[in-house]
Amino acid sequence: MSNRLNLAVAVAVFGLFGGNSVFAAKAAAPEQPPVNPACGANKMSGKVEKQIKAIQKAQQDKNWEEALAKALEADAALPDKTEYDRFSIHEMEGYAYANLKKYPDAIRELGAAYESPCMPEDAKAARLTLLMKMAYQSKDYDKAIEYGSKVYKSGGDPEIGVYLGNAYYVKDDYANARKVIGDVVATMEASGKVPDEQTYRILQSACLQLKDDKCVADLVDTLVTHYPKPVYWDNLIDVLLRSPNLGDRDTLNIYRLSQGAHALKDPGQVIEMAQLATAQGLPGEAQAVLEKGLQDGVFTSYKDKATRLLAEAKTAVTLDKTTLDKQDASARAKPTGEADVKLGAAYLSYGQNDKAIEALQRGIGKGSVKNPDEANILLGIAYLRSNNKAEAIKAFQLVNKDPMMKRLAKYWVLNAQGA
Repeated sequence: MSNRLNLAVAVAVFGLFGGNSVFAAKAAAPEQPPVNPACGANKMSGKVEKQIKAIQKAQQDKNWEEALAKALEADAALPDKTEYDRFSIHEMEGYAYANLKKYPDAIRELGAAYESPCMPEDAKAARLTLLMKMAYQSKDYDKAIEYGSKVYKSGGDPEIGVYLGNAYYVKDDYANARKVIGDVVATMEASGKVPDEQTYRILQSACLQLKDDKCVADLVDTLVTHYPKPVYWDNLIDVLLRSPNLGDRDTLNIYRLSQGAHALKDPGQVIEMAQLATAQGLPGEAQAVLEKGLQDGVFTSYKDKATRLLAEAKTAVTLDKTTLDKQDASARAKPTGEADVKLGAAYLSYGQNDKAIEALQRGIGKGSVKNPDEANILLGIAYLRSNNKAEAIKAFQLVNKDPMMKRLAKYWVLNAQGA
């Protein structure tokens, strides 16, 4: 995983300024009483009406060079400026600079206007947001943090939080990045919205830098849930295989999930899955996974071992298949379902999905099955391989006791929904 995940920032300057420019709003509006007595008269002094009209015309025509030139001309025409003169000049120049994408100049002018007593209170939050975005766009992350931290509060506008969190991240302040982006994620999820993929990844990377393994693992789960890409399935399988106290049965079922999500590509894992399947009396599953691995060119290493294991699995399969009819008759005659479940697993390993479904359902129905959660997972896989997603999901949703199996079943449902 990259240690530096860059947020794509697209600042549409005119869109940001169109509704937020105090000067643009006042230029067309009737004069209002000053919002602050320290601002003085709410109009510009001196003879600059000609420049003001030219600026308005240039703004309408989106001729920002002309707008800037006339703003500078108005500035020069007012050597003894009032507080409102200074405020208006900063606004006019800043507005032009911003639309010319000269962000450092725009920040200087619009930041000065923000500090003026003439800046209306109800425009200050929007101005800070704008300054933050321009500072981020111009890679002045310290300024972006300065402005963003003033305007963003917990539970606030997620867009502002994303900018602020990413600015912290780029400055290697991972603790604050996690705090802000974590708040953004919690706020969005609480309102029923799903944050975008990159927001989750920034949060996960910050947790990784802070060596918060639980946070990293939780976000792997979240990314698979909302953005089930192959890379996230790979990450999830890795997390699952690191779970404490894993037994062989758990590990085999993790590999089954990996195979179902098309994430089983590591040669060592393919070898281990084949060995576990053989040890559990399923040579057909061992043969199938090894043949698929060889066909897909997985074995950049362990190829000799894979070839040897495949030969052994084929020999065992030949013997096992000759006993399937007897196993079937014997299982049907038993009052408990364990033998039926084992038979269903064997049928599943040979690709005989209909027979697998019948045997597994029969066994689960009889009861007295050692691992009913695993039996339902196998039943779900059989339905999924039969292209019956609805019944597969029903089977997976019946898994409710064993914590690992329950977790795997949840991922199988995601896999079924995305298949």
